Amino acid sequence: MSDNRKYYYLKLKENFFTNEKMIILESMQDGLLYSNLLLKMYLMSLKHNGVLILNDRLPHTPQTIATFTRHQIGTVERALKVFIEFGLVEVLTDGAYYMADIQLLIGQSSTEGERKKKERMRLKRQKLLPSGQTDICPPEIRD
Repeated sequence: MSDNRKYYYLKLKENFFTNEKMIILESMQDGLLYSNLLLKMYLMSLKHNGVLILNDRLPHTPQTIATFTRHQIGTVERALKVFIEFGLVEVLTDGAYYMADIQLLIGQSSTEGERKKKERMRLKRQKLLPSGQTDICPPEIRD
């Protein structure tokens, strides 16, 4: 029996670090820490569609973000102000932080889907899968 758990991943486009906001962000004092923190916050928010929440109901605070990202609280507080100013993070009515561009960066898969993808790539490399034909994926199994 296969393990078919869902997992989420972050897809960065090749221009992620060369876009205007990231260039300005990284040119600031502690900017490299801010870009690292931003990526960690994106990853922390994946399970909750971009919202930084703890235990499925409590919003993260700057202190909990600092703890989970292993950054100093002062760095997190300064970075959050910059992220909000740049429109990278929004504060929701319940106080939770929302990663504004998350929908452009996320993907979703399952271990079964990844297994099928790897097998298709192997067959394609060995030229065993006829070109023009695709391997039909079975319907997704719902939990």
